[in-house]
Amino acid sequence: MNRRRRLAWVVVKHSSIPLLALLTLVAACGGGTSARSGSAGNAAVVGPDEVAIAGRVTAPGTKGALLVFAYAGEVDPVTAEPLCVATVEPDGGFAMTVPPLEASLTLAFLADGANDGAIDGGDPVATLSAPALANLLGGVVVTLDDVGLDFTSKKARAGNIDVRHAGVAAEAPRTPTPVPAA
Repeated sequence: MNRRRRLAWVVVKHSSIPLLALLTLVAACGGGTSARSGSAGNAAVVGPDEVAIAGRVTAPGTKGALLVFAYAGEVDPVTAEPLCVATVEPDGGFAMTVPPLEASLTLAFLADGANDGAIDGGDPVATLSAPALANLLGGVVVTLDDVGLDFTSKKARAGNIDVRHAGVAAEAPRTPTPVPAA
């Protein structure tokens, strides 16, 4: 057995089912986009049959590893099957792609102290859902800025959620024109 095959056998022989399930989910996430983690200033290229999600956690609420899970609808992250799983990078950035959704998108952030890559009952989880995250059609890019996590209340909040179709520039803010006094 050559060295590469031996190493693969050791990995397979000694890996656990949750790890394999997580790797399968991560491998199934996204596809061929070049969505980048970070703030709204980063461009994302997304296909017509996927939704790109990128953001930055600025108040992580933990010093350990963070994972973000994407779900269709408002669900219990302990029992529901995620659409995708991504790692929150040390700088707080994360990125993933999911299929278009008619239901709302819910993001669950896991402080993965057990390093098992799975949300189990009792794990510290903070969820984020908002009306802006509903009915995400293909080609949409979602950017979440200033995401703060509160594992005590099990809630996450985003300072800003920007939802736009790829290639469409954000509309400039409008200033109301004053009405002349009569």
